[in-house]
Formats: sequence, C-alpha cells, structure tokens
Amino acid sequence: MIKKLESLKRLNEKAEKFTEIIDENFLQHGVLFFIPLEKYEVKILIPAPHHKAILQNGTPTFKQVLNHKEAMMLK
Repeated sequence: MIKKLESLKRLNEKAEKFTEIIDENFLQHGVLFFIPLEKYEVKILIPAPHHKAILQNGTPTFKQVLNHKEAMMLK
C-alpha cells in the first residue's frame, strides 16, 4: 500500500478522513483512518492508547499512519 501511495504521490498528504471509535460509555478504543486509493478505500485502525500519540501533533500523514507500529489494516 505504501508503494501504491508513492506512485500516486500521495504518501505525504494529510490523513484527513478518520473517526475516533468511542463506545456508549465514552471509552475511546482507537482511531479508524480511511486511506483512499484509486478504486477503493483502505481502513487502518490504530487502537487505544496508541492513537493519542499519533494525533497529538495534529492530523498525521498517510505515511505516519501506515508506519505506526500498532496500525492494523481492516477488511
């Protein structure tokens, strides 16, 4: 996926489409990022409490999201 974003020259763009996952008790479970490719979107989950570090400096880039050690791709 990193190579695909590099070929599209989008690897350093901000990952502006994301949502925090919060349950009915207002407990945070992480952040779900949506990364657009040519024909579909890939969903990347960064679970709690690791999501706080990636959001502390503002909106991360696609590269920062994909290189995060706790990032998980969802189907």
